[in-house]
Amino acid sequence: MDRLDQQREAIHSVLQAHLQIAERNRDRTPIETFALTNAATDDYFLLATDYKAGQRVYGVLVHLRLHDGKIVVEQNNVEDFIEDLIDLGVPEDELVTGSEPGDRAPRQISV
Repeated sequence: MDRLDQQREAIHSVLQAHLQIAERNRDRTPIETFALTNAATDDYFLLATDYKAGQRVYGVLVHLRLHDGKIVVEQNNVEDFIEDLIDLGVPEDELVTGSEPGDRAPRQISV
């Protein structure tokens, strides 16, 4: 299996693990959590939706994308998500943050 396939597999595994955690907690919180993946663009999302006081609540918990051999972390609001990727064998030097405005170079993540 090539490195890109290993990265995809690790991301899918961690997304599924966090979906299971959310499902186990459904009795404490009615938030619906789901994963969305786009194989054509290598974008991976963990999303949450709910209604509170009649208002729709929607949020991106995690957004990752594969780019130039790296896992670009565009958004991460989930405790231990990155650590779980590392535990599955993703080297830290393959994890970078998204670019800041005016800066096209992703930045290395420090765990």
